[in-house]
Amino acid sequence: MVSIFYALFALIGVATAAPPDAVQEELRGIWVTRWTYRTPEDVQRIMEDVAAAGFNAVFFQVRGQHDAFYRSKHEPWASDLTGSLGVDPGWDPLKVAVESGHAKGLQVHAYLNAFPLWRGLNPPSSSKPAHAWHAHPEWISADAEGSPMALNDTYVFASPGNPKVRDRLAAVAQDIVGRYRVDGIHLDYIRYAGPEQGYDLESMAAWETAGRPDFSDWRRQAVTAAVEAVDKAVDVPVTAAVWGVYRNPWKWKEVSKGFSDYFQDANAFTAEGHADAIVPMVYWQVKPGERLDFETLMQDHMTRANGRHVYAGVRAEPTWSAQDVVEAIRAARRQGAHGVILFEYSEGRRLFSELRNGVFSTPAKPPKMDWR
Repeated sequence: MVSIFYALFALIGVATAAPPDAVQEELRGIWVTRWTYRTPEDVQRIMEDVAAAGFNAVFFQVRGQHDAFYRSKHEPWASDLTGSLGVDPGWDPLKVAVESGHAKGLQVHAYLNAFPLWRGLNPPSSSKPAHAWHAHPEWISADAEGSPMALNDTYVFASPGNPKVRDRLAAVAQDIVGRYRVDGIHLDYIRYAGPEQGYDLESMAAWETAGRPDFSDWRRQAVTAAVEAVDKAVDVPVTAAVWGVYRNPWKWKEVSKGFSDYFQDANAFTAEGHADAIVPMVYWQVKPGERLDFETLMQDHMTRANGRHVYAGVRAEPTWSAQDVVEAIRAARRQGAHGVILFEYSEGRRLFSELRNGVFSTPAKPPKMDWR
């Protein structure tokens, strides 16, 4: 009789045990870059695909280089939509994203490039409103010789040390939140272009006014001040994508560090209460004991939660298998991450069925931010 009882108990336990990937509370996000959509139908299809794959949040890019993929009070319509800077495309990508995303039960966060000013070998054309490249050439970051960044095939940055650059970022965020029902503001490129940058005249004047403190510390504080300004300007969660390696205590060779190479102090973002979540871009695989091991980095980044959230930025590298991505998501969970965000839709779409049938097989809600 006793043996029958234990046999039945074992069977019941097996039948009711939760699946190994059952997670009730987890942000499951995906970045949607501005290169991914060109029509309202594109945006609607993206939201349908993402919801069907088991995601619950979309980080939808609406600012790339001081331009706009929404009806902005401050910056011109992006040329990507029509071929001409400042030309109204006749539809509003952010409006469509919010409406279609919410209809599918998704959070929609407005994703902004914070400091990139322009990209390419040719300057922006004239527009209304005028692009900041023309209206505020003093915003361009400069090196120690005082030479402004030149046009190139990557980004020219506006200087984080210039208070008016930070004011513009905060004004853009405030404008968006005031007119769209977004679920958050997400900041990318919230850093300097590199260790040699930040010597523009406006920044140097601000540094002088501050009493000429250590210049590296001052630049880190300037970036943190930009996050703080956005947080004060909006009443929705603020999240920040941060460099995949904070300081490199493992002494890995040939590794750039957010803290010292880009003057990005991700710990200050959360410790000072300016960011509701940081998203370390840990775009490497799980390889225990090896250089840039995903799980080692996530263990380190979790020490910077400071009572806020940490979402693991996971790369859907085209050469990686679905299992590589799944292992990273499970490693993030083991380290206590509050969620994951996949980079990005166009690369990750090939994995959607595997995610839906595996690590996202049971629905989950984004974790609450109890401090808000």
